[in-house]
Amino acid sequence: GHLVVDPGARQALESGTRSLLAIGVLDVVGEFEKGDVVGIRDPRGDEFARGLSNYSHADALTIRGLRTEQARQVLGGALYDEIVHKDNLVLTH
Repeated sequence: GHLVVDPGARQALESGTRSLLAIGVLDVVGEFEKGDVVGIRDPRGDEFARGLSNYSHADALTIRGLRTEQARQVLGGALYDEIVHKDNLVLTH
């Protein structure tokens, strides 16, 4: 599976200083479980990173586009602020 992120999220991830938060996710494609490696693509479909997802595809779909506080409420106290933590992310080009 993979995540489609907005241009701002791509820029933040490529800077190497930011993790992927739910608010930056536009779409969730395919199925994956928590701990699986997912591709990270920009809106044009170009994959620019891969990372370990802190959420299953179902939960990621539920919280995509939400602020962190909203995501916590929706999932009943989400364990992670990030969908993909910067330490578990590698840029692929």
